[in-house]
Amino acid sequence: MDSTLEIMVVLRAGRALLGLSQEELAGLAGVSRQIVVRIEKCEGNVLVESIEKVRAALEAGGVAFIDGAAERGPGVALVRRPRVVGQPD
Repeated sequence: MDSTLEIMVVLRAGRALLGLSQEELAGLAGVSRQIVVRIEKCEGNVLVESIEKVRAALEAGGVAFIDGAAERGPGVALVRRPRVVGQPD
């Protein structure tokens, strides 16, 4: 993703994919819940470092960030884990 704003726009969707509350995501990312709220509202005055921590926490949970294109905006998806033979799904 090219811009910080694009990343901020899709972080909430990433959180929803994982079924996390704002508080849970904040704990995983090592930031305050208020920072998560401000990111999801696309407010200014949020440190890039905080946005990167939240993104990293979501990526660690299996969220993939998809760049926007001319015909659509940016998005998120869950990474498919390789299936291990003999392991339950």
